[in-house]
Amino acid sequence: MMKRIIVYALPALLFAGCQTKNATEAERFDASVRKELPFAIDSLCWLDGVDMATYRFACRDYVATAPDAFIGPDGELNVYKTTILEKPIRQAEDMIWRNVVVSKKNQRIICIDRYLSEGRTKGFVYVLQSESKRFRTLGPYHWDVSDSHNIEMAGGILEHLRQLTLRRMKNDGRYTVPASQNDYWTLIFHADSLMDDGLYAEAKQAYDLAFTEDRYILPSHLSTVAKKMMGIHKDETALDYLSHRVKMEQDFYEEPLHSTFPQLRDTFELRQHKWGYDLAQKQYLEWIFERDQYNRMLWFLASSKRTESPERIEKLARRAMDTDSTNLQLVSRILSETGYPRKSKVGDFASQTVWMIIQHSDLGRIKQFLPQLEEAVRRGDLAPAYVAATKDRIDIREGRPQKYGTQFNAPLLDASRVNEWRKEVGLPPMEVMNKRE
Repeated sequence: MMKRIIVYALPALLFAGCQTKNATEAERFDASVRKELPFAIDSLCWLDGVDMATYRFACRDYVATAPDAFIGPDGELNVYKTTILEKPIRQAEDMIWRNVVVSKKNQRIICIDRYLSEGRTKGFVYVLQSESKRFRTLGPYHWDVSDSHNIEMAGGILEHLRQLTLRRMKNDGRYTVPASQNDYWTLIFHADSLMDDGLYAEAKQAYDLAFTEDRYILPSHLSTVAKKMMGIHKDETALDYLSHRVKMEQDFYEEPLHSTFPQLRDTFELRQHKWGYDLAQKQYLEWIFERDQYNRMLWFLASSKRTESPERIEKLARRAMDTDSTNLQLVSRILSETGYPRKSKVGDFASQTVWMIIQHSDLGRIKQFLPQLEEAVRRGDLAPAYVAATKDRIDIREGRPQKYGTQFNAPLLDASRVNEWRKEVGLPPMEVMNKRE
């Protein structure tokens, strides 16, 4: 299917030139679709990411054209019937109106799903186009969708579109720039689910919002999402995300010879010469960290919603715990085979990943790995504060008061000396921490 973004203004004259013999297939297709719409629209914008021609449209005012069916707030589809005696019904804000046009001439079905937003009619135009001599590229169906014998198959597609429209309407304008770490993760989960549904344009909008505030970004997400964008042939967007990470992290680089983007190779070569990381292990540890945080935050955010079912929360909890178990096995193998990762070989962030995964294990494993953490501190590969937090965790779990005050809402060994001990390991005074909380 042809991928492009086309935005149109009000158009009586717009398509006049599209009827010439020099018009492209895309121009002829857009013009013919517009002619068959049951009401006038102000703007039409092609959307990427679904297995059919899909447009977003908007009107300056309210469109009163009666629908063929409507989708209620509960998601149910109902046929809309009118009689001469029936008064026109105005569309409600929480309702989607659907018009369906069957064009035997062009062997297509046009589905228009529309809703109200601030008094304006907005919505989506889906075109189920049969392959033909006229529309080879934009006709993905090798059967006549307008033939009544194929009504069951066409109906199944229209039902799928209902679900897509419900999602699009529900989230239209709902998300804004993140103001917290939870907001950031909410956007990431939302964008990922849109990608899974093939709603690529909407997914990009959500990713762009998530990546607006650097202070909340998990840097490896920029690389992960860049790969997703390359997978759907959005190389320009992928380059934007990788360039963003380059600006965020002074030591981030990829293998220059394997980089897809010539624009970044010089930067990557300079950084490779300066840092000389073991990129394979660094990226592996970043992947482990991302897995840990992804499933943990998915569980946490679901638990904080009153609308989530206990069954889903339990399922996500099991998923997070399974991830903890798998990650611990991966980290244990690294520690047994090559020892604690050297900061000079993987960088600060990746080195800290090993410590974090250990914290999510049981008390016995934490105590088992404590000597390796202490050795990492002596070598300068881990800050002393991390071991201090680990010792506090062990003390609390074994029923003793904590020395450094790193565990929230737990008793202190000696409140008069806690700031002295905290200073020794590079932690700020308790008063500073309490203000932050």
